[in-house]
Amino acid sequence: MSVKIGIALGGGGARGLAHVGVLKVLTEEGIPPSYIAGTSIGAVVGAMYAQRPDVDAMIQRFKNSLGDEFYEQLGLDHLKTGDAQEISFLQQTTQNIKRRIAINLAQSRTGLLKEVRLKNILLKLLDMGNIEDTKVPLAIVATSLHTGEDIVIRSGDIIQAVAASSSIPGFLCPVCFKDDLLTDGGVSCPVPVKYLPKDKVDVTIGVELGIRDFHPLDCINVIEIIARADMITSRNLGRMMVSTADVSICPDTKGMHWSEFSREDELIEAGIQSAREKLPEIKNLIRKKRFRVKRIFGH
Repeated sequence: MSVKIGIALGGGGARGLAHVGVLKVLTEEGIPPSYIAGTSIGAVVGAMYAQRPDVDAMIQRFKNSLGDEFYEQLGLDHLKTGDAQEISFLQQTTQNIKRRIAINLAQSRTGLLKEVRLKNILLKLLDMGNIEDTKVPLAIVATSLHTGEDIVIRSGDIIQAVAASSSIPGFLCPVCFKDDLLTDGGVSCPVPVKYLPKDKVDVTIGVELGIRDFHPLDCINVIEIIARADMITSRNLGRMMVSTADVSICPDTKGMHWSEFSREDELIEAGIQSAREKLPEIKNLIRKKRFRVKRIFGH
């Protein structure tokens, strides 16, 4: 009887490319995940792998998609050389509002960019289809703006579900889903370990991509304070959630900016390194689970 691995892939924008490195190591070691739960960019990577469990093909698909057109479509062309872990979604949203629309218009919109832009990007990364038809079982986590609760999607249109999970508040419009309005899963559930079904997996792995350390604030104003408070809340919630997994993997993404998708090689390598460091722990847990099964079944 084989030991089944469940992996929870957390949010983090471009830093989510480290998830690809983690999956690469697990696959090469012959311990690929049997179940995936993903939030935000973790939902993107998780859905890609669930549809086609070929990490090298995933990497090539990312490289083919992350060109100048990608940045233009998502309105990130002016952030390609962003320097700063300190520039949060909130700060970037504020800067975009100042640059692109009047304040009174901002008050009448649900996001700076329409949902269709994100879906156009996702169509380059994912195949059309339903979640229940993926080769690896998948749960996608979004956040309900009506109730504040996690919304776990395990069936239905995969593009719509991933778009909902990845809709950065204020930056991308929320997604209408049934009678709900959904936004980025990272708001309520940055690392969805709790949605790995205990009856279907034996060992759980959580991958968390929050910023490790903060720099002192250079200038103190309302926006900086609110942004820092938001980042601290998100990081601490992510750390708490990943600690509930049997194995926690926290790639060192060196404070890379959430929009730096052009640094995919570095980010994938960060995932590879962190997963390799955790391999002894993962394999030890697998051995213990196998031994326990043998004792129970007598073979």
